[in-house]
Amino acid sequence: MRKFAMRKKFGLTAVLAANIMAVLLLSACGSGSGGGGTKPPVVGGITVYPGSANISENSTAQFTAYTGATVVSPTWNVLSGTGTISSSGLFTAPGSEETDTIQAVSGSNASPPITINVVATQPVAVSPGAIAVPAGATQQFTSATSCASTTWSVVAAGTSSPGMITNGAASCGLYTAPLSPPRSGSVTIIAASGGNNGSATATILFSNASLNSFANTANQQPYAIAYSGHDGSGFFSVVGSFMADGNGNITGGTEDVIGGSFSAPMNTPIQASTYTVGPDGRTTAMITTGLGSGVVWQFVLASNQHALMIEFDKNASASGTIDQQDTGQFSAAFALGNYAFGLSGFDTKHHATGVAGRVFANGNQTFPLGSGILDLNDSGASTSPTNVTDMELQGGFTTPDLATGRGTLTLNCPSFDTVLGATTGITGTLNFVYYVVDATHLKVVEADSTATLSGDFYSAPPISANMAGTQVFVVAGLDNGGNSFGMGGAFATSGTGVLDLNDNGTLTSPPTGGTNITSASPSLDASTGRINLAMSISASTSFQFAAYLFNYTPPDGLPSTAAVLLEIDSKMAVGNGVAFTQTGASGPQGSFALNLAGVALSGGNGGQDIDGQITTGNSGALTGTVDINDVTNSGNLVSGEPLTSASTITTVGINGRGNPLTLANKFETNTLSYYVIDENTALLVEMDSNRVMTGMLASQF
Repeated sequence: MRKFAMRKKFGLTAVLAANIMAVLLLSACGSGSGGGGTKPPVVGGITVYPGSANISENSTAQFTAYTGATVVSPTWNVLSGTGTISSSGLFTAPGSEETDTIQAVSGSNASPPITINVVATQPVAVSPGAIAVPAGATQQFTSATSCASTTWSVVAAGTSSPGMITNGAASCGLYTAPLSPPRSGSVTIIAASGGNNGSATATILFSNASLNSFANTANQQPYAIAYSGHDGSGFFSVVGSFMADGNGNITGGTEDVIGGSFSAPMNTPIQASTYTVGPDGRTTAMITTGLGSGVVWQFVLASNQHALMIEFDKNASASGTIDQQDTGQFSAAFALGNYAFGLSGFDTKHHATGVAGRVFANGNQTFPLGSGILDLNDSGASTSPTNVTDMELQGGFTTPDLATGRGTLTLNCPSFDTVLGATTGITGTLNFVYYVVDATHLKVVEADSTATLSGDFYSAPPISANMAGTQVFVVAGLDNGGNSFGMGGAFATSGTGVLDLNDNGTLTSPPTGGTNITSASPSLDASTGRINLAMSISASTSFQFAAYLFNYTPPDGLPSTAAVLLEIDSKMAVGNGVAFTQTGASGPQGSFALNLAGVALSGGNGGQDIDGQITTGNSGALTGTVDINDVTNSGNLVSGEPLTSASTITTVGINGRGNPLTLANKFETNTLSYYVIDENTALLVEMDSNRVMTGMLASQF
């Protein structure tokens, strides 16, 4: 079991997302008691699905109340209108068009009011008219017409996989939900008969079935997990693979661990473990490993294929990702072509270190001599920073295990000391374990005692490709005083942009409506694929990065490019980051998974990690739920904390930047700037003096 102590944390870039539950202060009224006495219940702690409904006259809608992942049996109240609702949450509409409002009350807690629009009767009546269906579950829909004369179908905007519904002379209308909500969050059930039709709405909820390695029995799909952070002995990284059965059980897997309280790199099995998925995608997994210790993963599903996670126990503070693996691509790992990589961690002297570069895989399990290039920034070298561009980079890799996607690779970085004239703590051959996500993406962790590096390899475009268009980026690391910093921004490769910098609580932001990146110049070395990115925010302040492009396909988007970034200037000791080509600049709308990783600046600069689910509404409203691991600062594990009404999101401005995005709960307030990559994704950097954190929003629906 890991022991934890307060320790300054190297803020690693994370891709994260958030979805938030509603918290409002409303008075209880209507047909039920619920509140008790004269004191009204406080809105919060109960979420009702569907969150609203449109149904026809005299039809029904079934509502379900949850507290976290648990279905509860509240008192149901009709706050306005003439409809009625049963003790089981079945609402019956009146025989005339109107707008009704209902609410669920349990003890001192209440749900937000739910609006039901009652509209004119449809030619083909479908029952129920609205209902929430857990992912992977079935729901029977009926109509007044017979199965023989009715054709049933299901559609959802923005997806080709809305689920399935049966048709047949003897049996019809049985709907099976997909494994995660579609981008619209709901599907439309259509019954057509005799030239007429009617419809119903099914809101799809996340469930245990959403995390399912066995959904495709012909090709099982395990999940790759990767996370990094600090325990009481220092920086550590974990990369692994696990199988989930869709019923709340993790049936096996393996993980590789380096650093922290582990004296040597270690491979250990993931043994019988359990998980629980809530309707908003927030998930708790109780993990048992071969080390004989228990670890808690708290994560938020963006879909049944991707999640953002934190370690959620008092052993450590860490953040990372979970990605469904494509086992059909395991045999294509490091296929012929270019690959970019970004690694971060510490050298043997416990100095923060960043690495970025490119290699060429020759199709024969080798990265040939002279075909690779690497930049190293070791904050503990005799010159600060130390940057190496090494054209002697070479290496090789093994074929991955076809069950877990696990393999090994080496990067041979000769003559570091000769080039540097200094000892960096990283010399010779670096050995790694990798896990395949798909043919374009691999997670890696170091497997020797040379350093504690971890990160990603990505397939890369030809070395002749340069940055183009607007770039959105985030960088995190340590300044020259050993303090944490976080930086985020956007710039046009033609010249200017905006930047937010939080250096240990000292804030630099763009002037209102103005530009503070006065120039941004990506200069490509066409012989290596290395991009030197110079960025100035004033005549006296500039930043410089080594950038390496990789291939990136956004959710529901067209193939694009992104880049790993390594800061190589003298303004900061070391910084690792990522930049994405912006393909859309409208503000976030809908439900999102969220993750933030960094440090709290009070109480010893301890590591803090946050995940959650948020929903953006009209007029800047923001609701949701967060989980906070503040174990290094005050020993707090805050689970399922609702956001308060002080949470807001500002309309996007220049270059897709929005500020502030405020996440407020009763424990803390995070004031953030966000940078839109596309309609589904945004990068985050905290801009207040309380914490230094970076992260991401990833769309659920």
